Amino acid sequence: MYLHNSQRKPGYILVLLMALAVLAAACGQGNEPKKSAAAPSPSQTRKVVDDLNREVEVPLAPERIVAGEFAAELLTLGIKPIASGDNGFKVVYTLEEMEGVERIGDPPNPEKILELDPDLVVAPTVFLEIYPEQMERISKIAPVYYLSFDQDPIYGIYVKLAELVGKSDKAEAWIADYEREAELARERLSAAIGKETVSIFRVERGRMRIYLNRNFAGYMLHSSLKLPAPEAVAAEIEKNPNSSAVQISMEKLPEYAGDHLFIIVRGEGDDKQAFEEIRESGLWSSLDAVKKGHIHFLDTDKYYGSDIVTILETMKEAVDMLAPADFGKGN
Repeated sequence: MYLHNSQRKPGYILVLLMALAVLAAACGQGNEPKKSAAAPSPSQTRKVVDDLNREVEVPLAPERIVAGEFAAELLTLGIKPIASGDNGFKVVYTLEEMEGVERIGDPPNPEKILELDPDLVVAPTVFLEIYPEQMERISKIAPVYYLSFDQDPIYGIYVKLAELVGKSDKAEAWIADYEREAELARERLSAAIGKETVSIFRVERGRMRIYLNRNFAGYMLHSSLKLPAPEAVAAEIEKNPNSSAVQISMEKLPEYAGDHLFIIVRGEGDDKQAFEEIRESGLWSSLDAVKKGHIHFLDTDKYYGSDIVTILETMKEAVDMLAPADFGKGN
């Protein structure tokens, strides 16, 4: 039996509406932006092993990093930490870049870190040794990745830190520039002072220390510039290539003094007085470096750190001290 058009309208309209709905859904899917696998969100994580051999779950793309140490290294990677320990504000070469970075103090303040809501904390292993209670509380706020100072600051600490935050390419570029700078510096020094030895000592009231292969120009002189050290200093470095300093008595100074002496002494107070007493001694005036005028005073604040920015910048300055631009002219 033939049906009138008016009797077919409800079914026809229903089919039409269903078709339009399917078409709209298909178009909607086609217009959705595609998610890129190359741009992970901060919520995505991975597991890494730190220098305490701990497995730590960290963000793939950390955005809010608290740097108990290593703020200068993060800055070279294009990352500005949201907060830093006190040492991060002692690197004179990066002070302007640290503007706006919060201070967490020394020891680190867990309450301050909680307020900042970080997604990652980087800290030296020594923090866990000297601040165990604070670090235990901080570990409940955000993942903590520990780095040991007992390794090369560039090819150890810096490379690991860059890999941790996904910036290995930037680290490779920085290291390439550093190596070129160091090579040119070594060539200049070779022509100026040959195989003459260099050592660094610091005078404080009540003690004298010889610096080895870390902070206060140690790494820069002995690893970057590869300048020879006196036998006594070389023996100490051989015991621990990443050691900072060894305390000696005044009588031992001739054994540790190089052909060139870098001296660290604060320009005021008890330390200055202690150094004046040394200068007045016959032992001081008997040193070859003193006789030849090969004495170079270092700015305590500039040379304090063992970070890679301090290493690079003080290396440039040390070369100017040991091999002045006008060296050899007029001879």
